[in-house]
Order: sequence, then structure tokens, then C-alpha cells
Amino acid sequence: MPLRKLERILVAVGDPSSGVTKAIRRASALARGTGASIELFNAIPASVSAGNLQAATERFTRLEAEQNARRLEQTANRLRREELIVTTKVQTGYAVHEALLREVRTAGADLLVIEAHKHNIFARLLLTQTDFELIRHCPVPLLIVKRRAAWHRPHVLAALDPFHAHDKPLGLDREIARAAHSVAAAVRGSVYAAHVYPPPRGFAPDMSVGVAGSALEQEDRKYRAAVRRHFSGAVARCGIARNKARLVCGDPAADLPVVARSMRAALIVMGAVSRSGLKRIFIGSTAERALDSFTCDVLVVKPRQPASLSSSPR
Repeated sequence: MPLRKLERILVAVGDPSSGVTKAIRRASALARGTGASIELFNAIPASVSAGNLQAATERFTRLEAEQNARRLEQTANRLRREELIVTTKVQTGYAVHEALLREVRTAGADLLVIEAHKHNIFARLLLTQTDFELIRHCPVPLLIVKRRAAWHRPHVLAALDPFHAHDKPLGLDREIARAAHSVAAAVRGSVYAAHVYPPPRGFAPDMSVGVAGSALEQEDRKYRAAVRRHFSGAVARCGIARNKARLVCGDPAADLPVVARSMRAALIVMGAVSRSGLKRIFIGSTAERALDSFTCDVLVVKPRQPASLSSSPR
């Protein structure tokens, strides 16, 4: 659902002892700007054991859940002093992504916030398999927090796809722009737009002599003109100023993160779609390859569904 109707934010808290994490800070900023409530949620996955070991494991899990609940309440109390509405919950017995998806539906959440972590010696922000399961299956917008710095009048970048490649529906750009405008309004940011398109297939710059080379150059000019025309139309329909739009020819997976950095984006809004023939939500191989390379936060939205789970009564 569009973030302009944001009423309940679900925050995944992996380590309740961490206090106010960067994911919680993002949720707090959005809650202050929209009046939404926050739920801090911790999932403890089930352990596979047998016999006496199973009983000991269950007891340990119960004690861990009680401890995590106390720690979540400590963090919630800090946020409540800022006059935010905050609840807490600890869930046991499910894989983390399954627990989060169940809670999205049970709580009627409008937004799920998770945090990307640094995993290797090069300090890259890598997404886990759990993150990708959420990207593919979460029925509401998913905010992946990467940056530690607070949002301060952030540049919110809408990653549009005016040619609607990879089976993307026509309305997805509109949902991306809606979400970008909603976040920007909540946190006093500015909305920008970008599209990275691949060069035409078969075009080779060194084939510039002779009839074949001339024909290829002519087709290249037509292709680029069509891209510019479609992109300009999409930017106008989405209510984004022309001087805040960037069109780049290159490899989308490699160059979109570069464009985001050059535009000083604090958040990029991208679309996820359902690939034909696959019974799951899939953001697309290009975008999935790009996700780890973004240094800014990422908001993943999906096409609006007529009977969306996110529109269930509270």
C-alpha cells in the first residue's frame, strides 16, 4: 500500500540487546512524520532436537524469549518518551522470514523495516537469504536499512522503468513514485528519478563506416530518442521535476548504484514484480545483483493488488 496511508510499522529486531538500531531510527523518523505506530518484533527460530536435549532447548528458548522481551520493552520505553506509540513482541518456533511474514499479516502492518549487516572484511553490506525471501514474499513495502547516518532532508530516488521491462506492470512506476513522494513528505526530503537503460543490442561503436555501420548508428539514435521520450513522460506523470531526473545508458546492475551515489540518494525506491511462470515475487536478476552494491537505504514496493493483504481490516 502507498506509504501515504502508513499507520503501522513493523521493525525486525535481530538483537534486542542492541538498543535503538538504525532500523528503529528509520521507523521512528517515519512514525513522527506520519503518526504511525511501531511494533518492535524479534523472532527466535525453532531448534531441531530430540529427547532430553529437546526439553533443555525449549527451556533455553523460553528464557531467551523472556530476556529479549524485556530488552525490547527497554528500547520501546526510550521511544515512548518521544511520544511515539510502540508495542513489542517476541515470536518463537518459526524461521525468521516466516515469523516476520506471519506478523505482517497478523498485525496488519503497512511497512516492514529490516536491517542489512556488514558481513566480511571489506565491510560490504550483504543481504542474507532471509532478506531475499522477504523481498520476494512480503506483501507490503519493505525498507532495507543500510546507512547509519540519520535522514536529514534526504534525497529520495525513484528508480523508474519507463519501458516496463522484465514483465513490470504499467502501474508499478506510479507506486514507486507514490512511495517516494510519501517518504519525502514524511521526513522533509526531495524526490528524484533515475533510469539506467542498456545500449541497443548489436550496436558496436567501431562499425561506423559503410552502409551497415550507418544503419546501426541510425537505429541507435532512434532507440536513445525513444528512451528519452518514455523517460520524460514517466517523470512528468510521476510529478518529479525534470531537473531532478537522471537518464544513463549502461549496465543497470552495475551503474544504478553509481547513479544513486552521484545523486547523493539516502534512499532508493525500487519495484518488485511477479515473474510469469513463477509462483513467487521476484525483483528481477538485474535488481537483485544491484541490491548489495547500494550504499543507501532501499525501499522495495510491489504493484497494488485488488485484494492485497495489506488492506485487510485492522
